Amino acid sequence: MNKKLTKLFLISTLLLAVLLSSACSSSKQPAPEVKNDPKPVSEAQEVILYFADEQAEYLTREKRTVTLQEDESPAEAIIKGLISGPQNKKLGVTIPSEAKLLTVNIKENIAYVDFSKEIQSKHWGGSAGESMTIFSIVNSLTELKEIKQVQILVAGEKQDSLAGHLDISQPIARDAGLIKAE
Repeated sequence: MNKKLTKLFLISTLLLAVLLSSACSSSKQPAPEVKNDPKPVSEAQEVILYFADEQAEYLTREKRTVTLQEDESPAEAIIKGLISGPQNKKLGVTIPSEAKLLTVNIKENIAYVDFSKEIQSKHWGGSAGESMTIFSIVNSLTELKEIKQVQILVAGEKQDSLAGHLDISQPIARDAGLIKAE
């Protein structure tokens, strides 16, 4: 009789396990479909860029709407906009198009802007050209409230100058005197 009870117990346990597993699987509802609205990978922002006037004596402001890519700061977008050049054909380029932005870091109201070596090696030179390049960068970036000065770096290193005329070994403040009155 003991064997019969053991068999009955095993069969009952097996039957119970089958019933429980089928009950659990039939009560499962399909997971609700979750719609993930993709986060925008870009954001439009209005910035002010400064380019050389026709005589390369003053900087002229150009308002532009830039599209910030994912993880891109307004400061990076400003520098990329300067490298790409002015939209107004009467304004002059201030940064060689071959120059690349390596990084922009902002610490204690100073923007540390690191360019590839082409900002020097492809620069057209001259004191006016160098001034337009430096203050195009500085005045454009200091339009952002968190930036008061700019330290220009080349391949991660401080330089004495870009083209031999102006000292860039220290952070540089905005020069409003170079901005052409509108």
